Amino acid sequence: MARCPECAGKMTYNPYQKQMVCNSCGLSLTRHELDTYWQKIRTENINGSDELQQKKNRKKEWLDWYSKSKDEKSRY
Repeated sequence: MARCPECAGKMTYNPYQKQMVCNSCGLSLTRHELDTYWQKIRTENINGSDELQQKKNRKKEWLDWYSKSKDEKSRY
């Protein structure tokens, strides 16, 4: 059973429209459109997690630098 990309509701196939229809919000998409929509969401989530990890790494590097003594900082 498919999940709606907008509200995470259950989607059912409507053979007359040849589309997947969300039972909660009424979003109607063909199977191809639904797959493309989810692929886009997955790609955005992967990129977002990379950016979050980069921010964490920069913060850690700054904290490492900040915790060093004045003599160690002058070497950089």
